Amino acid sequence: MAKPLKVAYFAGGSKDTLKPFYALVNSKHNLKAVYTKIPKPSGRGQKKLINKLFDEAKKNKIKVETINNFEKLEDIKKIKSLNLDIIVVFSYGILIPKKVLEAPKLGCINIHTSLLPKWRGASPIQHTLLNNDKETGFTFILMNERLDEGDIILSQKLKINSTDNYQDLLNRIVDLASKELVTTIEKIFSNNIKLLPQDHNKATYCYRIKKEETYLNFVNTAQEVYGKIRALSPSPGAKFYLKGELIKALEAKVENNTKENNNCGITLDNNLLISCKVGTIRLIKIQRPGKKVMNAKDVLNGWPIGIGEILNER
Repeated sequence: MAKPLKVAYFAGGSKDTLKPFYALVNSKHNLKAVYTKIPKPSGRGQKKLINKLFDEAKKNKIKVETINNFEKLEDIKKIKSLNLDIIVVFSYGILIPKKVLEAPKLGCINIHTSLLPKWRGASPIQHTLLNNDKETGFTFILMNERLDEGDIILSQKLKINSTDNYQDLLNRIVDLASKELVTTIEKIFSNNIKLLPQDHNKATYCYRIKKEETYLNFVNTAQEVYGKIRALSPSPGAKFYLKGELIKALEAKVENNTKENNNCGITLDNNLLISCKVGTIRLIKIQRPGKKVMNAKDVLNGWPIGIGEILNER
């Protein structure tokens, strides 16, 4: 193509937003600006401001704008003044109004971490794992004002490994999407993309997971318990009570997925084999309050758990 495209990148501040950023920075195109959220205070005393994308944009001498909404007319005018060809959006978490969507010549493309129209919404990877799906992927869509309903530009599938947790799967999806990002925006510019409308009748939705939904319920199947552990690892962690302590389960394996149990949430041996409604699950990595994540066997050396302990009793 004859000229570099003028691009802006709208994304949240986590480290997971960096790979698409690097793909754009290292391309021949002109990354005119990064829009991200205002850095949040973190750490002891809430003194350190955390926003990985903000820091990397500054290091690369890219203009950074930090806003948490688009209510000010001045912000809209700034975006229009960039005379952009395209805006790339990933994990931004802020509603983008029509005036911004219409600002770039080629529109706004969103990187969504599922195979749309499945799992529209805020937590597609978590719900993919909660649902014990066998495959997932990414979808680039041409954004409109409705939640994840834009026409599909490109989607690619990815097989889910049986041991993938949230972070593992996110890393693999973002790697795959980042490799296709620059080529895709060039194809859009060259009018070499056939847009595919989504089948709204096949749409499923996922919401932001609430704190009270992070607790394990062993009156579920072992496979369902395992899905929740994977979906919430490494953060915020799937939780349960054991001997009065709130424990995080961060890694596990299903040892039986067919046997029905009358007593659910009971330790069946000295190494955290737990009975579920159907099947059993063994906890491999756990975290006690105020402690580091450790292998369960190492934790049990100094904190013995016998057979018949009842989980989720405070």
